[in-house]
Amino acid sequence: MKFPLAQLYSMNRSKPSVQVDDTGKWVQWDTCDLEGLPPERVGTRGGTPSVSDMGKPPKGQWDNLPEVFVSIDGDEYKIKDIHSLMTPLSKGGSSL
Repeated sequence: MKFPLAQLYSMNRSKPSVQVDDTGKWVQWDTCDLEGLPPERVGTRGGTPSVSDMGKPPKGQWDNLPEVFVSIDGDEYKIKDIHSLMTPLSKGGSSL
């Protein structure tokens, strides 16, 4: 499974549960390393978005993305092995 950069930022904040192919169990996402990647939002005229300017996603949403994430248990998993995602607000999982 591939996720755009904006969704990886969101997943680092929301800590969803994901189901990974090789385990078949639900694990809770903790973080993936986004250091060195573009910011989550950029101002519509460049730079940091202001209070009245909600900004837009930066270019390169699919470039140089991390390949692994770390669960809250400290284990590493490949992002491409995720096949289901359960957000904290959803009761059941959604297959992707």
